[in-house]
Amino acid sequence: MPIVSDRIDMSHGTRRSGGSIYLHVLASSLLITILGLGALASVRVQTRSIRLTRDGAEARAHAVSAIELGMLQIKQNANWRLLVPNGAWFSNRELGGGRLTLEGTDPVDGVLTDSVYDPVVLTGTGTRGNASHTAQVTLVPNVKPLAALSTCLCASGLVKTNGGKRVAAVGACISTNGQLDNDGVIDGSAEAQSIDHTGTITGTLTVPGTSRPMPSATVFTDYTSKATAVPYAATIENVVLGPGCNPLGPTDPNGLYVITTNNNDLTLRNCRIYGTLIIRATGRTVTVDEAVLMQNYRSNFPVLLVEGDLTLKFNSAVGSLSEPARDTNFNPTGAPYGGVTDSDKTDQYPDEIRGLVHVKGNLRLQQTARIVGVVICEGTVTCEDTNTIVYDAGLYANPPWDYTYVDVMKVSPGTWKQVVQ
Repeated sequence: MPIVSDRIDMSHGTRRSGGSIYLHVLASSLLITILGLGALASVRVQTRSIRLTRDGAEARAHAVSAIELGMLQIKQNANWRLLVPNGAWFSNRELGGGRLTLEGTDPVDGVLTDSVYDPVVLTGTGTRGNASHTAQVTLVPNVKPLAALSTCLCASGLVKTNGGKRVAAVGACISTNGQLDNDGVIDGSAEAQSIDHTGTITGTLTVPGTSRPMPSATVFTDYTSKATAVPYAATIENVVLGPGCNPLGPTDPNGLYVITTNNNDLTLRNCRIYGTLIIRATGRTVTVDEAVLMQNYRSNFPVLLVEGDLTLKFNSAVGSLSEPARDTNFNPTGAPYGGVTDSDKTDQYPDEIRGLVHVKGNLRLQQTARIVGVVICEGTVTCEDTNTIVYDAGLYANPPWDYTYVDVMKVSPGTWKQVVQ
């Protein structure tokens, strides 16, 4: 009978068990290594992402800073258009760890210097590391009426009322950036930088008053460039000028006409102007005599511009512009009055000027001339009889072209944006 042993050989089981543990340890180490490498890679990705996010945020901030620097330059210097090009204002300017670039362009005609009323587009680019951001905004002018349009009469120089004479300022003050010499009566209020004689002023007197800027030096050339020429004559009378009426030459659809006197005086009398008349008479005198009716055709244009001295001697208090007296039809086709034209010669019209009158030289108010609007005089004003100026507030609310100024450049709503290149 075979002998059965009670011993069990464990040697092979031990070897198998030890190998299994080694494999488990090796696999665990490998897994831990993989996890560690993954975590390290994740940290690197996260770090890179944080850096890119930071650089991107700083690039955006730099782009906005570039635009803000441009806006500051515009705010601090009224002549900024003459100091910067239409294009790059600065490039790669360092700021912190990044750089700034700014461009300013005129989107209307590509010329910054030709008009203060054109907008400007500011484009700022900021960079930091590999990040870049471009932002853009449009600035538009904040246009305001000239303060002179808030007065009945505004002068640069002396305003004088002769003894025993009177000027009525209805609805607004008489203002001068110089001296007031009132030997007569001012019915209304007055402002001046200094005063010689107070005389009688029925309203308030302010000394020193508000100094009001005069219109741009380019006003006369700006209007002349758009006007239709009327031949010069020493005396122009019994004439009607309107958008569809000019017996002296071609008509102008805006009723805008210019007369150049060639160093001669000019007298305008017994005429009706339904439009805007520019008279270029530098160093000479323009006289408006007897009876006239002047009113603008376009509401955004003045009625009378005189480059020279102006004497108003029509007699509004007792006279009228009379068709039968002058044997002239003053409301023909092309120049309606109150929307009406006709072919007869039986009508009567007020003897007055309505609208903005701008005189480059000196102004003399004679007889009883009546003006409904505003008078701007860049020289001296002398009242030699009894005259009336009735203020028209509409000229300030809706100022004529070129009788405004740019207060500031402001952001056009909705124009802030990112530019994707």
